[in-house]
Amino acid sequence: MSADGVPADPGPGPRWLPDVGQIALAALLALILLPMSWPSVQDAGMGPVWAGLLFTTLSALHLSVAAARRWPVPAYGVAALAMLVLTLAPELGGATAEAAGGAYVPIFLPSSFCFFAVLYAASAHTRRPRPQIALAIGLTGCLVMLVRVWGYTLPGVTEWVFQLMLITAALGGALSAWALGRFRAVRSAWVAELAARAAADERRRIAREMHDVVAHSLAVVVSHAEAGRMVVVRHPEQASAILDTISGTGREALDEMRGLLGVLRDETPSTSSQPGLDELPALVERVREAGLPVEYSGSVPAGGSPTVALTAYRLVQEALTNVARHAGPGASARVRLVASSGQCIVEVSDDGVHSEPAEPGRGLTGMRERVDAVGGELEYGPTEDGWRVWARLPWGGRDG
Repeated sequence: MSADGVPADPGPGPRWLPDVGQIALAALLALILLPMSWPSVQDAGMGPVWAGLLFTTLSALHLSVAAARRWPVPAYGVAALAMLVLTLAPELGGATAEAAGGAYVPIFLPSSFCFFAVLYAASAHTRRPRPQIALAIGLTGCLVMLVRVWGYTLPGVTEWVFQLMLITAALGGALSAWALGRFRAVRSAWVAELAARAAADERRRIAREMHDVVAHSLAVVVSHAEAGRMVVVRHPEQASAILDTISGTGREALDEMRGLLGVLRDETPSTSSQPGLDELPALVERVREAGLPVEYSGSVPAGGSPTVALTAYRLVQEALTNVARHAGPGASARVRLVASSGQCIVEVSDDGVHSEPAEPGRGLTGMRERVDAVGGELEYGPTEDGWRVWARLPWGGRDG
């Protein structure tokens, strides 16, 4: 739904279903109200011109209900014009008038209640300022109607009581129908906004995963390919190990990307394809094989949710990738895990030469989003001897 309160999408289910429901409502109102309204005009003893006009007006009023959802503005115009005709038409006589205690204005015919259904549709399915204009027209019509029927009363009903009933029915009905329509529009907009936010969050999550998987895997593959080009000439026996590392890194990246693509296809992703802290030693070893010296300390803490474990793994993965890409030749890294008191400290530092970016890139932004999503804290920036990434994550285990 757009910000002005108009549904952009009819929601789940067939698109024709709401229209069928609106037509069913119109048929129900016609079934209940027309058998009372139509004979009242037929027995009123009016001239053929006014009788024909009133029959046409009643029919148009009921048809406007059927069209109110698909064409709310034209339907409301027809309904408002029909109500004006019923207000200005001459009084009705006949058997209904005798039962009511005297002649009455056609606006009192039961079919007039159809106007509230059309006002509701105009309020719920049109853009601003059309709902406000529809309410203004409706309230103005109510005032005109009250002026027209102010002197009428019912047998045995005090005049001021009857007038209070008219005011309550006219103004209260119009305001209630309009307010219900706006409530539906606002609620639909709220639900659509929640769905849009969820979709945006999922897109960001997938973008973070794709960035982490591709950036790290390509960094390892490129470093091995470059090293292999120089090593194989002098030590051909090492070619097999280098190619094994490249192929293993590629297969791992493909497995993780298949899991992400499964989410995009609305498939249930395999939780086994998501790495955790158990895979952290293997990650460190791959980075070492790529040529970056890494010192690893700490042990994998017990407990913790898979989401937090994945966050910790991705933090280390992205931090080591950044060291390999930006720390310069001769740099070394240190990875430290400390778990205590329901939290896990993840720290990755290096002794390379960095320049602090003017704005965080995708990797640092992805780190921040991951840590915020699990309720943790993240710090990163240059130190006296290099660069440091530090995070505190909520954890359910004991000391590691």
